[in-house]
Amino acid sequence: MAASTLPVAQSDILSLLDLLRPQTYEGGKIRIGGAHDGGYVVPDAALDCDAVLSIGIGSDVSFDLALAERGLPVFQYDHTVAASPVAHERFHFARLGWGPATRDPFVSLEGMILQLEDAGSVRPLLKFDIEGGEYDVLEAIDPNALAFFRVIVCELHNLSGLTDLTFHTRVRHCLNVLTQHHAPVHLHANNYGVMALVGGVPIPDVLEVSLLRRDLGVQPYPASDAIPGLLDRPNHPHRPDYCLTPFGA
Repeated sequence: MAASTLPVAQSDILSLLDLLRPQTYEGGKIRIGGAHDGGYVVPDAALDCDAVLSIGIGSDVSFDLALAERGLPVFQYDHTVAASPVAHERFHFARLGWGPATRDPFVSLEGMILQLEDAGSVRPLLKFDIEGGEYDVLEAIDPNALAFFRVIVCELHNLSGLTDLTFHTRVRHCLNVLTQHHAPVHLHANNYGVMALVGGVPIPDVLEVSLLRRDLGVQPYPASDAIPGLLDRPNHPHRPDYCLTPFGA
């Protein structure tokens, strides 16, 4: 039997979810951005960042705008829109997407980091929401490149497909890349996506994840915060938030 047709066991799914289990953070959390979709709960260490790399902006830049108003330059990348939907003097928009390599209309993470370094940033924040394209790019990067970022805020998509062995293996590799230097400190399910039973485990198709570099106050044991927490809001305001019991301590 070909390896790609072997079943994914429930234990495999649970061990993958362990990579996303929020860890205890010594500081506090804040909400940045819109009241519903577009806003994210992040560690308060985000306020110590000196620049933002925002990849995939679409029609909502409330997160970017809130940080620009605090004085941070925001470098925006999105090849699917002609310009940022909101103008701001600290927004620097490029009509380019994030790709495994720099090839028009895409640019690699290393190329984006060069722009941050040229701007003098030494404590940047990375935010990305690229609608499922995250696995292609995370597979291709050097995990050490992510260590440049103090905070990572992202959306992970298509998690209802984790019983497919090929996809499961890709996601596991990408989560290992994301968590080599950073630890999840906050999770929230995007309720525009479905909540699916995946190998008997309830998993949201789309997860919002906030990660903090491990040397910035992360403790190596699970957090006991409720999911959703007090700062969370449903992305779809007229639907209830998803309760992520499987991710609890």
